[in-house]
Parts: sequence; C-alpha cells; structure tokens
Amino acid sequence: MLVVLIGIVIIAIVVYIGILAYQQRIRRQVATLAEKKASLLKIPLADELHLVGQLSLTGQSLEQFEALQSDYDEITKHRLPRIDDQLTELQKASRGMNLLQLRQDLAKAALLVDQTDELVQTVQSKLAELQEIDKQHRQAVHDLEQKYQELRKTLLAKNFAFGPSIDGLEEQLSHLEDNFDTFTQLTQEGDHERASDVLSQLKEDTSALENLLTAIPPLYKDLTAIYPDQLKELQSGYQQLKAQDFQFSDHDIPGSIQEVTDQVKDNVATLAALRPDDAKIINERIATRIDALYAVMQKEIDAKGPVEKNLDGVAKFIAHAQNQNHTLLNELDRLSQNYTLDHQELETARELNEQLRNIDGVYQRDVQDLTGKSATYSVVLGHQEQQQKDLHQIEEQQAQILKSVAGLADEERQARETLRQFDFKLHSLRRQIENLNLPGVPQSYLDYFFVVRDEVEQLVTDMDQPQIDMERITKQLLIIQTDLDTLEEKTNDLMDSAELAEQLIQYANRYQTSHEDVAAASQQAAELFEKQHEYSQALETIATVLDKVEPGSYKRLEDAYYERKGRQKPAERDAAETTKKK
Repeated sequence: MLVVLIGIVIIAIVVYIGILAYQQRIRRQVATLAEKKASLLKIPLADELHLVGQLSLTGQSLEQFEALQSDYDEITKHRLPRIDDQLTELQKASRGMNLLQLRQDLAKAALLVDQTDELVQTVQSKLAELQEIDKQHRQAVHDLEQKYQELRKTLLAKNFAFGPSIDGLEEQLSHLEDNFDTFTQLTQEGDHERASDVLSQLKEDTSALENLLTAIPPLYKDLTAIYPDQLKELQSGYQQLKAQDFQFSDHDIPGSIQEVTDQVKDNVATLAALRPDDAKIINERIATRIDALYAVMQKEIDAKGPVEKNLDGVAKFIAHAQNQNHTLLNELDRLSQNYTLDHQELETARELNEQLRNIDGVYQRDVQDLTGKSATYSVVLGHQEQQQKDLHQIEEQQAQILKSVAGLADEERQARETLRQFDFKLHSLRRQIENLNLPGVPQSYLDYFFVVRDEVEQLVTDMDQPQIDMERITKQLLIIQTDLDTLEEKTNDLMDSAELAEQLIQYANRYQTSHEDVAAASQQAAELFEKQHEYSQALETIATVLDKVEPGSYKRLEDAYYERKGRQKPAERDAAETTKKK
C-alpha cells in the first residue's frame, strides 16, 4: 500500500512539473507575440499616410489611398486592441490548468498577429508604390517636356533633311504634345492610374516619332541627291556612248532611266506619308536597277577593246581551220580510194566543214555590223569567245581524225609482211609432216590445217581488194596468228607422237618372244600406226605395256627424244604457259 502511495505521489509531482513547464512555454510564446506586435507599432504608417495624403490624389489613385486609410484604421482601431486583449487573457490563463483551451487561444492570437502583420506590410508597400508612381510621373513630365523641346528644335533646324515628310512629322509631334499636356494635368491632379495609361501610349508614340526622325533623312537624301545625280550621270553617259556608235541590243536605257526617275518621285510621296519601311524597300529596288544600268553600259565599254583586238586573230583562226579541213578532206578522199574508213572520218570532216562555214558566217555578219556601226560589242565578244572555243574543238577533232588514218599505209605494209610470214609458216609445217613419210595423217589434223590455210587464203583475197578494210584485216591477223600457233603445237604433237611410237614399237621387239602382252600390244600399236594413223593412241598403247615389262623405259626414251629435238615435253610446255599467264 505504501508503494502505491509513493507511486501516485511521484506521478502527481511529474504531472505538476509538466504543467508548470507547459505554462512557462505558453508565457514565452505570448511574450514573442507581444514583441512582434510592438514591432508593428514601430512602422511609421501614420507618417506615410500623411505624406501620401498631401499628394492631392484624385480618381482611382484617391480611391486606392482611401482604401489604404481604411485598412490603417482597421489596424489601429480594431486589430491592435484586439491583439492586446487576447495577449492579456493568455497571460492570465497561462496560470490555470485548462491546457487545451489555452493552446486554442494561443493559436487564435498568433493567427491574428500574423494577419495584422501581413496587412501592415501590404499597406506600407502600396503607400510606397503611390509615392514612387507620383515621383516617376513627375520625373516623366520633366523628361518628356525636354524631349519634345529637342524634337521641335530638330524639326525646325533640319526641316530640309525631311523634305515633304516634315508636315506629317510636325503633326505627330503636335499630337504628342497634346497628349503630354493631358498626362501633365493628370499627374498634377494626382490621378496616377489614368496618367499611367497615357504615359504608356506617350512612350510608344514618342519612340515611333524618334524612329521616323532617324529613318527618313538617309532615305530622303538617296531620293533627292544620290539617285538623281546617278540618273543624270547615266543619261549623260548614254548620250556620249551613242555618239560613239555604241549599241545596247534589247536594252532600252532611256526608257529604263525614265522609269527609275518616276519611281524616285513616287517613293518621295511614300516617304511623305511616313512609311519609311516601304520607302526603304523601294529604295533598294531603285539602287539595284541603277546598278544594272551602269553594268549594261560598262559591259559594252569593256567589250569594245577585246572585240577590236580579236577581229584579226579570229579571222586567221577561221582561215587556218578551213585550210586544214580542206587538206583533211582531200587526204580522206584519197585514202578512201584504197581503204575502208570505219569510223565515219569522212562524214565527220564534212560536218566540221559545215561548222566552219557557220562560224565564218557569224563572223562576217559581225564584221558587217561593226563596219555599219550597228554592232553590240558585248554580243560580238560573246560570238568571238564561242568561236575561239569551237575552233579549238574543231582543231582537236581534225588532229584525232588525221591520227586515226595516218598509219593506214604502214599498217597495210606490216599486214602484208605478216601475211607473207603466215604463208611461209604454213608451208613449213606442211613440209615437216611430209618429211616424216608417215603412212597417213589424222583427219582431225588435216581439218584444222585446211581451216588455217583457208583463213590465210581469205586474208590474201581481202588484201587484194581495191579498197582495204584495215580494221577488219587487223582482227583477221590476230585470229590467224592464234590459230597458226595452235596448228604449230598440233604439228609438233603429231610428229612427236609418230616418232616416239615408231621408236617404242622397235624397242618392244626384244620382248615379243618372251612376253605375249608385249607382242599383242605391238601388233595393236602397229595397226593404229599403219592403218588408222592414230599415232598418239599407238604411242600410249605400246608405252603402257613397256612400262609394265621394263619400268621407266618410256620416260627414258621420251627424255632422250626431247633432248635430241631441243624442245620441251608437252606437259612441261603447258605448265610453263600456265605459269606465264598467271
């Protein structure tokens, strides 16, 4: 029981200490709110209201000031006293035990202090804004008054630089000054809301007028001084050039000068209407047209010297090309009697001749126009430059044609010599076969031999024609050379097979009585050799059986044979050819 009582006492003591601590905390928070409320009293709202009240505000500005004064009354007459009452009550209640109510009352008091502080800050800020707006407007009155005086002085002192635009500029300035008077009156009356609207428009209109004063003078100077002087210079230059018999083809320079002159006058009116952006665009077009007129005239001036300098050179160039083409045609005509011209050389030369005739025709007309003082120099110069280019191309074509036909006679002589060698070779191969006194020649060899012989005979016939096609002859020579090389290989193979077969058949006689297979192979090989004339098969038949009876005998006899002949074996020859091709 005693323990329980001690525990209750301890708990009671702890609760009591907690209550005291909470009360102390509440009192500190109340003191903090009191300090914050005291700081609000230090803000000189009354003084600031008095200062703003002396501004003689009207209109919306006055309404705003009166609303701020009402807010001030709300702060001083209601909110601050209510804060004092709540803080006093809280101070008293902090000694009581109703902690929940105490907490709620503290929250209400804190909210009231914060709201009052926010309202004070708002009133102070808006009062400062009213003072600043009044200050700015009065400064604007001073600044704009000076600016308009300067603009008026500029218009008076430099009215010559604005030309017919001066009336519109002065009208805009007068309108600005009227609006300025309105702004000044509203500022003096203290109606700053309406004054702000007027000031915004004044600034925009003043900036626009200043831009006009900057943009118009250079444009007007171009229209009244620069362009007219240039047009006069163009007119004078045109008359001088015409007096010197210059022509300008399809360019109507006087008409163009008049058109630009009218455009200048029209653009002065555009500038007078205070449309500098449009006037600037038109000025750029005028400048471009003037530059183009200068360029047309300068082009003819620049062309005259080269035209006169080129006349003699072009004439000589044309004459030289014509003479060269005449010589070329004669040579081609002569060659065409003996040779076929496969690449239209004669037709091309005739086309070149026609081109030269046209070039000379244009040149002669230009000379007539120059003599008659009706030529446009730039046009003639263009003709001369094209003529020189075309003549160079013609000369190159003439040279190519001459090069292509120049070697026809040499080619013919070389072809006849090669043909003679072919014929000699063909007869030589035939004699080699005949000298072997073979019982006969394989039909396949004879067929190939006669094909090559016919090719050679056909080439002889083609070479004996009145008109030789050297391109075709050259192709035939290449074909025959290849076929003749093949015939030579076939001839060597035939002779080698026949001679080796004959040697091996004789060598095999020593084994006929002792080896029946050798006797049978010898008889078969003799049949192939004597009656069927298949020498390679006869060689293979006897060689195969001999290698069985006497291994290596065939290779020994074969090596000795080719060493005696001084030639490679067919297999070695083929391998060498393959390596060479690779």
